[in-house]
Amino acid sequence: MKFYLNLEGVASTLYILLTQGAIFTGLAIAFNLDEFLIGVTASFPMVAQIFQILSPLVVEKFPKRRTLVNIFNLLSRLPWALLLVFLAFERRSPMFFVLIFAVSQIFGTLAGNAWTSLVRDLIPESERGTFFGRRNVYVSLTSLVFFYVYSLLIDQLKDPLGYQLAIAIGMFGTFLSFWAMLKVPEVPLKSSSASAEVKFVFQDRNFMKLCSFYFVWNVVIAFTSPFFTYHLLKNLQVPFSYIGFTGVLSSIVAIIFYFIWGRLSDNIGHKSVAMVGVLIVSFLPPMWFFMNTFTYRYLMIADAVITAIGWSAINLSFLTLPMEVAQSSSSAYFATYAALGGIGGLIGALSGGTIAKLLANVHLGTSNLPIYGIQLMFLASGLLRAFTLRLLGRVGTRRYVPLRTLIASALFLSREGGLTRSNGSNVYEVLRIVKKKLEEKEDETIPWRVKRWW
Repeated sequence: MKFYLNLEGVASTLYILLTQGAIFTGLAIAFNLDEFLIGVTASFPMVAQIFQILSPLVVEKFPKRRTLVNIFNLLSRLPWALLLVFLAFERRSPMFFVLIFAVSQIFGTLAGNAWTSLVRDLIPESERGTFFGRRNVYVSLTSLVFFYVYSLLIDQLKDPLGYQLAIAIGMFGTFLSFWAMLKVPEVPLKSSSASAEVKFVFQDRNFMKLCSFYFVWNVVIAFTSPFFTYHLLKNLQVPFSYIGFTGVLSSIVAIIFYFIWGRLSDNIGHKSVAMVGVLIVSFLPPMWFFMNTFTYRYLMIADAVITAIGWSAINLSFLTLPMEVAQSSSSAYFATYAALGGIGGLIGALSGGTIAKLLANVHLGTSNLPIYGIQLMFLASGLLRAFTLRLLGRVGTRRYVPLRTLIASALFLSREGGLTRSNGSNVYEVLRIVKKKLEEKEDETIPWRVKRWW
């Protein structure tokens, strides 16, 4: 069962790579989208989550979640075949690209809700961190290979043939993921009234704290996320092949850290890993303030490594956190979480796209340190990301080690030689001690925190 879930993730990655990062931005520019439309369209994966509020109603009428995943995935991904055709024409409508992308993301987010609800029942809580850690390793390996393949195709074959071949590979991945899901066991969901379930979720104060964090987080991320790659392609004219190289580097580092974060999250808690990830990625946007034609080769490598470490923690923990905080497998929990995040993404995209368009022609700095107006947004984004840590800290979870405790523990053990005495296995010395503290609290049912032990 786990094999087919992993295969589904690997196959889906062939398509998902088309919808994000440099490949998406390149396609958007090929279809003549301006800064505002790129900002808004890039947020559709988050904005479309608003439609997940309909998911409980669908599941109530048709509780076979595996079948729902396949149906929604096909409705989401097959429209991309139309883009493959329309790339052959010289005159391309920006709104056609926006429409196809919007439809694909709406159905894709419904598929994701059904998938998350199903997997919560299939994978025991004690194994989720390890399972998703390994699954993300396979996904990262696939991303490593095929992002570079897509980049080379686009660089060598140019527009439109390079993009057409990339989309064709994505369509093959769609059919392979469909077959893999057919091998996954079906677990019918016994649920009550969908409206009653949604009302119950909104009465769950702790889960709503998690939703509030996710809402604000998506506002902050959508505000600038489309414009990092846009800055590279449009302002700095960075070759696709170099973007592909840094993508490969990022995937290699992410593979290593998915193993680490997966093991850590099962022992010290998914929230702890999320806090570390958010802290790390808060340092990324300010670094992009200095990204120019003189520095991009070095800063992109630094960005690739830091991105891999921080976002591997976030990608893992943001998927498992709602599973941990939710009181049941009801799709209403995941639908509410995703829908509120989608609203946040819409707000962030509209504000970010508007400001980016206003700053598009602004140029500051000197010839040795050129600064584009859009880079001012990157500075603000770093501060806003760090602010969200306060909101995440208010969410109660069964297992949680405060960020300051993790850092202080590592420093303390390092000073005492605890990280250097165990012949290579000492990387997990902090983990061993924290786990011991967790086991002492195993029977408690109220939210708690590990206290300092020195």
